[in-house]
This record gives sequence, C-alpha cells and structure tokens, in this order.
Amino acid sequence: MALCAASISHNNTSRILSSSKSNTFYQKKISASPHFSLLSLTPPRPSLSRSGFVSHWRRREPHSLHGHVSCSVKAVLLDESKEKLLLPKGDMWSVHKFGGTCVGSWERIQNVAQIIVQDSSEGKLVVVSAMSKVTDMMYDLINKAQSRDGSYVSAVDAVFEKHKLTAMDLLDGDDLASFLSRLHHDINNLKAMLRAIYIAGHATESFSDFIVGHGELWSAQMLSYVVRKNGLDCEWMDTREVLIVNPSGSNQVDPDFAESEKRLEEWFSRHPSKTIVATGFIASTQQNIPTTLKRDGSDFSAAIMGSLLRARQVTIWTDVDGVYSADPRKVSEAVILRTLSYQEAWEMSYFGANVLHPRTIMPVMRYDIPIMIRNVFNLSAPGTMICRPAENEDGQKLESLVKGFATIDNVALVNVEGTGMAGVPGTASAIFGAVKDVGANVIAISQASSEHSVCFAVPEKEVAAVAEALKSRFSEALNAGRLSQVAIIPNCSILAAVGQKMASTYGVSATLFNALAKANINVRAIAQGCSEYNVTVVIKREDCIRALRAVHSRFYLSKTTIAMGIIGPGLIGATLLDQLRDQAAVLKEDFNIDLRVMGITGSRTMLLDDV
Repeated sequence: MALCAASISHNNTSRILSSSKSNTFYQKKISASPHFSLLSLTPPRPSLSRSGFVSHWRRREPHSLHGHVSCSVKAVLLDESKEKLLLPKGDMWSVHKFGGTCVGSWERIQNVAQIIVQDSSEGKLVVVSAMSKVTDMMYDLINKAQSRDGSYVSAVDAVFEKHKLTAMDLLDGDDLASFLSRLHHDINNLKAMLRAIYIAGHATESFSDFIVGHGELWSAQMLSYVVRKNGLDCEWMDTREVLIVNPSGSNQVDPDFAESEKRLEEWFSRHPSKTIVATGFIASTQQNIPTTLKRDGSDFSAAIMGSLLRARQVTIWTDVDGVYSADPRKVSEAVILRTLSYQEAWEMSYFGANVLHPRTIMPVMRYDIPIMIRNVFNLSAPGTMICRPAENEDGQKLESLVKGFATIDNVALVNVEGTGMAGVPGTASAIFGAVKDVGANVIAISQASSEHSVCFAVPEKEVAAVAEALKSRFSEALNAGRLSQVAIIPNCSILAAVGQKMASTYGVSATLFNALAKANINVRAIAQGCSEYNVTVVIKREDCIRALRAVHSRFYLSKTTIAMGIIGPGLIGATLLDQLRDQAAVLKEDFNIDLRVMGITGSRTMLLDDV
C-alpha cells in the first residue's frame, strides 16, 4: 500500500486516517499485478467445483442468446457478471504462520517457500511476520523522530538496504523491479511521515501503527513472489483490508469476526487463489484506521484467519522443536510435549512458558482447530499439537498427570493484613482498585479464609507504586489500627504446575509440596483456581531453579532418585562414569530409578552439581 504523495501536509496526514473506502489504503495498484488482465476487471461468473475452488472460467458469449436481448435481460446478465466468487471454507485449508526468525534472511525465505510448496493441502494461507529485528527497527525510527534525533533518516536508509539486498538475492526480472518500485515508494512516504513526526515531536498511535506495519508488508510481498517463482499461483494479502478489530483496553484489541469474515469473502472474490500470503500483526479498526494486534500479534493473526476459514489446522513455525515440559535452559531433562489441551497451553503461556500468546488460543478453540508448534529448522521433529484432549474408551483423559512447569521471575509479594478487614464488604475491591489505578498487573492472589489478610504478586518494577497507592488509600485504616500493615516481600519468583488431568487426580498438590520440602524450598504463598488446571506457589528468587528442577524430576523422571559422587575420576572412575551415562536411560525406563551424579572430585579439583 502507499500514500498519495511523497510529502505530508495537514490534509494529506488526515487523509491517512480517513474512513472512506476510496482512500488509497484500500486501492490496489492494478498495473503492479503480474496477473493483470482486462478480464480481471469484470470477471465472468465462475463455475465452482464441489471443493469450492474455481475450476475454470466460463464466459457467457452474446451469440449464446437466442433472439433479441431485452434491456431487462441485459440487466440480469450484468448482475450475474458481478456475482462474487464464493470463498470455500473447511478442511481444504491449512494455515501456516512464520515468525521473524523464519524469514530473517533470503535463504530462510526460500526455505519457507519450499515448505509451502510441499504442503499438499488444497488451500494454503500463510501468515508472515516482518523479517527478524525489523519491527524493532521500525519502532526505533519512531522513537528517534519523536525525540528529534536526525539520525532517523539514516536509520530509514538501513531498513531500505536490508530489504533491497534481500530482494536482490531472492528475485529477478519483473518481480524484482516491481518489488523495488513498491519499496522505494513506501520508503519515501515513511520519510515524509517521520519528518512530520520530527517536526511535531510526537507520533499518534495511528501513525505509529501505520509505520511499524510496513515490515510485514514487505516480507509478505517477497515471499509471495518466491512462491510464484516455485510454480504456485499465489496472491499476497494486506490484512488491513480484512481483519477488523475493536480496541478493548490498554494495549489490547478484540477481533470483529463477523465484519472480518465479510471482508475476507469480498477480498477472495477479487483475488481467488489457492495460496495466499498474508501479513501478520496488522489490522484495521471499524473506521478503517490502520492498527496492530500488538506484540506477538502474528500468532493471533494466524489463529483469527484459521477461524475465519474453518481451517483443518494452524501451524506455528518457530525455531524450537515444540513446547517443553519446562524451560530447557533451566532443566536439562525437559522433554517435548506431544500434545497439550487448549487450557493447558494458555495456562503455561500465562505463566511465562514460551508457547503462544494466551489470546491466540481462543479463535481456534471455537471450532476445535488444532494448533501445531513446529521447528522450521528441524522438519523431522514432530512438534507439539495443541487441541481438545483425546479420550480413551473409558472416557478418561490420556497423557501424563502434570504437563509442564513454568516460572515468572522478578516479582514481589504485597501483603495487606489487619483484623479490621474481616467481614467488611468491599475491602478486596478497594485493594485491587488501588492497584488498577496505578496500572499494575496482578499475577497471583492468595487470601486467608478468615479474611485477615490478602496477599498478591505483582511485577517487581511496579511494587513501589502499588505500595504507595495502598498506603494512601488505606491511610485512615492504618492510623486507626484496622489495618496493621501493607508489607512488601521483594525478590520472589512464581512457579506454576500445569495439567488438565490434575483436576481429577488425588495427591497432586501433596506430591508437589513434598518435592519442594525435600529440596528445602520454603513456600511464601499458594494459589489454586477451582478449575485445578494449575497450582501456583511463590518462592524466593534464589530458590527458583532448584525448585523447578525438583518438581520436574518428581513428576517426569522417577519416584526413586539416587544421588552419588565419584572420588577419583582416573581410569577406573572415568570408566564408571561412561557406564553410568550409557545406562542412565535404561535404569529410568526399566527400573524407574533416576541415578544422578551430583559431584566428582579429584586430588586437586571438585565439581558439584548446582542443584
């Protein structure tokens, strides 16, 4: 897409925000399309196959009519010629999402194109992020322009060069010329907009969202050219023409599914294709103002598009083999989970696991569309499927008891206590109202049944403002002694155990706390929802990794753990270590014994495990 002029005046700026569909935001540069023909302006009525895709075009020729054609008949024919193509929906569609690292270079874009070509699905919709680091570069442009830092000009040139060089490695001939022409035009418009921001010293949210979204536009266009180069008929989609959202709060939007579905059908009637490359992250408001789905929005885009198409599956391509049972950087024994339920996935993502943004789950869950997490750099890895859990013949959920563990670091506990809280309506409302007023995020809540105290966790960077707000709100109660204190406990971490099957199994909490007790971990606070999908504990930050390893070992490895040390790692000791390494897996599998070497010492050096 492009603006109308390379320089910005007040009128041109306001035109960007115009809600009129005649705005250039919704205009297509027909001459830039390599498939442009006169027939595409007034497409004849299509013949549709049972799968819903257009099998061939049939032109209704004038000589096929008998006799004189009346004006009314001509009108009917004209109406028929304008009839929209039907958008097929259902299992014929597969949706793929490729993140910034997947399209971070020309080699990776080619690799993505090959994955798309090899997908045998009848219809493919591919959602792409901006190239790696480009979104950060675009935000940096805005920040520099707002602070009146003239280096934004050279920063724009760096963005241009990155995409120009990538295109020159990927494309040639007319494709390259067409893309570079669009790129030049977009860059000139960006410079004009940034100049206006530089002069004003401020960028509106609409301007910022419009600028930042260009990274997705460029990556989608390049990928679509490469896919066509590989022999597939492919169209690229600017999803600002299709995805309509409503702002719903601070840094959040809600999709308008009805309007988006309508606009998707209109878009398909103009661009019928079995392969579509769509921009992630960006969308429009009801007033046709460009906006974004906020950070990690490309996953959300893919889920929304999958929902609109009623797709068979949504595949999120990333740079890891799947979802792990715990952070593999902290727990070396972490395993790839083959399946997760929707509920388990959003619980784990909320508590810091690198799964998906929690809001990504909701659109696909409405239609039971599974999400696959796969590694674009390791196609042999099976990945993780997020779906409705399978059931065996007895109706019992399959899979392990606790699916995974996640942690959130750098949190602080706030404890509000006092005898004057008991039985007083509205106390909790007043507490969390004060927290809301300072814009803090409450991560976990624990309240004594006597109502004598309310304890909750917030990010450590926000705790000072929260404490100040609470002391101000309850100053009278504190002075009168109805509240005894507003206490802050810093340097904490949150550990969450997640598993849908926990709800129907006895002793899960007992096993969890027993593992923590044996590791000498003190629990500061406990929270568990009535759904029992997770049990959350607050612990000291310095105990977090040790606690994570202890509970993971208890649930995933063995009920029998044998710790041992080797003194003298000479010839005999080294041979023993080799034997232990080779047999450790057999001992776990056949005898349910977890054998661990916790220390090795020689005459001069000692090596200890850090657990």
